Amino acid sequence: MKIIRGIYFLSLILAACLSPEVRAEGFLHADGKQIVDGNGENVILRGIGTGNWMIMEGYMMKTVGVANTHTQFRDKLIETIGVAKTDSFYNVWLANHFTRRDVDSMRIWGFNSVRVAMHYKWFTLPIEDEPVQGENTWLDKGFTMIDSLLDWCGDNEMYLILDLHGAPGGQGKDAAISDYDPSKPSLWESNDNKKKTVALWQKLAERYANEPWIGGYDLINETNWTFPEGNNSQLRQLFGEITDSIRKVDQNHILFIEGNSFANDHSGLKPPWDDNMVYSFHKYWSTTGPNDLDWIIQLRNQYNVPLWLGESGENSNTWFTELIQLCESKNIGWSWWPVKKDDINSILNVKTSSAYESLIRYWKGEGPALTEQEAFDAVLEWAENHKIENCVIQYDVIDAMIRQPHTNEVLPYTDHKLTEPVFFTEYDYGKNTIAYSDAVVANYSMDFSSWNDGWSMRNDGVDIEACSDSEPNNGYNVGWTEDGEWMQYSMHSDSVTMYDLQIRHASGSGGSTVHFEVNGVNVSGSLVLPATGSWDNWQTTTFNDIIIPEGDIKIKLVFERGGSNLNYFQFINPRSASDVVFKLISAETTEDGFGILLSLNKNVDIPDVSFNLADFELLVDDEAVSVDEVSISGSSDMILLLSVAQGLYSDQNIRLSYTGESVHSGDVNLLQFSDEPVLKKMAESKRIPGKIQAEDFFVNHGFELEDCTDTGNGLNTSYANAGDYLLYKVHVTRTGYYRVIYRVATEKSNAEIKFQAGPLNIYTTLDTMQFESTGGWQNWDIQTSEVYLEEGYYYLRFLVKQSEFNLNWFQLNYTGTAIDEKELNTGIKLFPNPVKDHMSVVFSGSDFDNKTIEILDLNGKRLLITETKNLECQINTESLVAGIYLIRITRDDKQNKLKLSVQK
Repeated sequence: MKIIRGIYFLSLILAACLSPEVRAEGFLHADGKQIVDGNGENVILRGIGTGNWMIMEGYMMKTVGVANTHTQFRDKLIETIGVAKTDSFYNVWLANHFTRRDVDSMRIWGFNSVRVAMHYKWFTLPIEDEPVQGENTWLDKGFTMIDSLLDWCGDNEMYLILDLHGAPGGQGKDAAISDYDPSKPSLWESNDNKKKTVALWQKLAERYANEPWIGGYDLINETNWTFPEGNNSQLRQLFGEITDSIRKVDQNHILFIEGNSFANDHSGLKPPWDDNMVYSFHKYWSTTGPNDLDWIIQLRNQYNVPLWLGESGENSNTWFTELIQLCESKNIGWSWWPVKKDDINSILNVKTSSAYESLIRYWKGEGPALTEQEAFDAVLEWAENHKIENCVIQYDVIDAMIRQPHTNEVLPYTDHKLTEPVFFTEYDYGKNTIAYSDAVVANYSMDFSSWNDGWSMRNDGVDIEACSDSEPNNGYNVGWTEDGEWMQYSMHSDSVTMYDLQIRHASGSGGSTVHFEVNGVNVSGSLVLPATGSWDNWQTTTFNDIIIPEGDIKIKLVFERGGSNLNYFQFINPRSASDVVFKLISAETTEDGFGILLSLNKNVDIPDVSFNLADFELLVDDEAVSVDEVSISGSSDMILLLSVAQGLYSDQNIRLSYTGESVHSGDVNLLQFSDEPVLKKMAESKRIPGKIQAEDFFVNHGFELEDCTDTGNGLNTSYANAGDYLLYKVHVTRTGYYRVIYRVATEKSNAEIKFQAGPLNIYTTLDTMQFESTGGWQNWDIQTSEVYLEEGYYYLRFLVKQSEFNLNWFQLNYTGTAIDEKELNTGIKLFPNPVKDHMSVVFSGSDFDNKTIEILDLNGKRLLITETKNLECQINTESLVAGIYLIRITRDDKQNKLKLSVQK
């Protein structure tokens, strides 16, 4: 372990010492919506579940398909090595898997609680093995294990929560979780199993009633059972019996109540029946948006009872950070699952030996037979590997859970030196988009999707695999690289120095293009990493004359075009930067499109007066566009900012030239350049005609996003209030009328928006759209209106006028020019069209008949009516709001309709 990692975890210890103290003066208990300690101080539980220490699950034992449950594994082992050796194995397993050293480490790393997953078989016999039916034989093993665990927790001032993970008979048909055997009566099919469950809890409560470091009792884990009654009445009845048995001997401890359907169906389990009760829920493989806990928070608010996320995990670091941040912002504690297994997304990564893998292949009929001794040695080695000192500590997982939910700061992975190899996999600890940026960072759906295609070393979105390079490596390389991805490395530079840069890379036939940034400044320009012919054919490519500034720096490797595996980079051949030509490194737009950033290789001098605007020529789609101001960027004096008032768009061709002498670095003028392509970093311009997803906004003022159940899923905007708006950057490719199709859902009948268009902050209302109720917030329907749009680049704004609605997407379809040819041939003209306050209806020179002129909205409702015999009729349209209308003109039995656009 390099020194910086030791320093890092000393900082975690310090943080734990400075955090609110955990106390056990009195007992942890429910107080309204809070869990509080003995002094009445709010406590957020930050816990770890012990996993398959006392109850084995097939996926953690790596025996899925051959021994899915705790009992199946034991039976398979007895079949292979006999009862005596099986008992010996379990003694070693239980002694190794979770120890005082594990608990000590958890406390140092910042956790304050342990949720121990218990199997009833360590405490009492199965009902079919009882010498006297209906009685309970108590076993010392389980109780002494909990006694030891409680001592370790108490010494570390951590709360221990007892979780009945495997109840007598099994509480759910997901057998791997509960050790359910369908050939025997389940918990719900046997009164004896129910009685044994009640008796076990009374025995535990009696033993630990006065223990202040017992945090509470999680009565039954993840019931997943379809009850004949069609409700949870059996679950409620059993919970009531357990509660009564506990309260006879223990008035002190919290009862944690999980619902059916893997803990989340609490129907029939409310209102609370005990004044020291907490509702527990579980959350896996789902979204982590700001409203994603509202469903359970409603339960807390309705019944004034605390909540606890009793189990979660099995996902990426990004997902861990997002969910923990969400929980703690809502004052909800949590417990993660599991503490250790052979995987990158647990705190402790257990390595699987080749001998144990051979045993599993033998059991599956896929490999040669093992002798009894070989099989025994294999499982003993597997148990030995579960000692914490033999596990790989996934510090990135710990950091994602304990530190990152509370800060956007990054920490260096190790003490990088500029002139030593910096392994690309050793990027900073921190959140996605802050320490790194990757295209896929988590699994947000129940259908498993990998966020790390190499599934090695770290649990972030960066794809990491074992490295085959013969040159120095740390065992891993970054792979599966995509456009726009990047990693960041915190370092220090003693002085302004010029280096040559070496990059160790491999690729198939494509190669890639990258650039390096230092403190946000592009210092390298685009660097081409050529194809090497194979993903395992490693090559070093050198790039010359890279200037690195002095001080604490953050170096970022950015993929402009992905496609290379990366081992390390290194700066070599340090030398003075004073004689290097002062030049442009790169040009790119600002994110809002109202500026161009010029990254230079040296610091820019502040001019005595100002930079000469005439020195710069900006061409947008081959048309000259004025640069309104040139200044030094606030982020770095190595960046010039060119301000452009009219704004730039992503589908424009933007080129820049510099032909002057007003930009200096010391005595050196900036090297002139011509027709430099400007990289477009602004939000994508949406082309119209076309379909736009509601969440693809340029600016969102006031709306929230939520999961959408409409066809295609995705997200929709929600919680719209008067004054909120959505802003979209668009390129309208044709002038004319457009049918606007809104995909909306609302329970309201008066939800109304203004459809506006124009330059940024200068908008004209073109239409006012009122949405009819669709009967629900996820009952989706199409509603339409019509607007008139001019060709060009500008913004569309949907401004909420009143009431609420959800929006999934909207689409604008071109319907034609202002007046179609058929209408022109009638001899009737509207002027002006579009109109603001007054308009004229002009008839042909011979049309002196009586004529009725009506203005209708698109629903056919008449808004204005007048009669005339004249060739020209003036109509006041001041009362009309912006939008599209119909002009209906009636003469005798003839009728004409024309479109009218009103703009305000």
